[in-house]
Amino acid sequence: MRPPSRARPGPRPPPTFPDIGFLGPDAILGHAIFIDGHPDIRWRGGADLGRLADSGASVAHCPSPFARYGQAMDHFGRYRARGINVGLGTDVAPHNLAEEMRLAIMLARVMAADYRAVDTAEMFRAATVGGADALGRADLGRLAPGAKADIVLLDLDHPAMRPARDPLRTFLFEAADRAVREVFVDGRPVVENGRPLHLDPEGAAAQLEESQARMLAEAPARDFLGRAGDDIAPHSLPL
Repeated sequence: MRPPSRARPGPRPPPTFPDIGFLGPDAILGHAIFIDGHPDIRWRGGADLGRLADSGASVAHCPSPFARYGQAMDHFGRYRARGINVGLGTDVAPHNLAEEMRLAIMLARVMAADYRAVDTAEMFRAATVGGADALGRADLGRLAPGAKADIVLLDLDHPAMRPARDPLRTFLFEAADRAVREVFVDGRPVVENGRPLHLDPEGAAAQLEESQARMLAEAPARDFLGRAGDDIAPHSLPL
């Protein structure tokens, strides 16, 4: 694991994160996908996973942005088996942690070529306790005395949650956010009957469309090749 560095004269290699004292229980590594041993990396030492585990550092696993470009962690279950704390993040828009859980578990199983590489309970842990522990916040990510009462209630009668023999598995693989009925943050309601209480969805969507139109109009002045927005991100189907 090497931090970004400029090429320096002489035979001395650039410093690694352990060399500069970066790794430790208070460090969170974003993504941490391309460690040695990853099939797309030529370094075959295989020591990085052990260094991460020994340091107590956490990994913020955000599968979507890399999956969009054909890359994936190799693999979630291997990191956890070494005792590395992994928290789940999004790093894309719109933010949807339920979808990230589903993608993360599928990618882990594909990369491992083994459906036993990670189970739903372990992935749920990463999306809740894992992130809280990475932040050093024992009052987040769990339902416990003294915690912040961040609670998501699911509608078990929602068609995508039926039959509810294993609600967690059904939520992760089938229903996702469609079954979310109520959300409380620090004990205060923020979603009721599936609708946000402190956000105007139509107004937010209008602002988003306005921002996108402005971004497309300004693209030639900001792009290093002077390309139009439609050239940078062409439509999937011809208009």
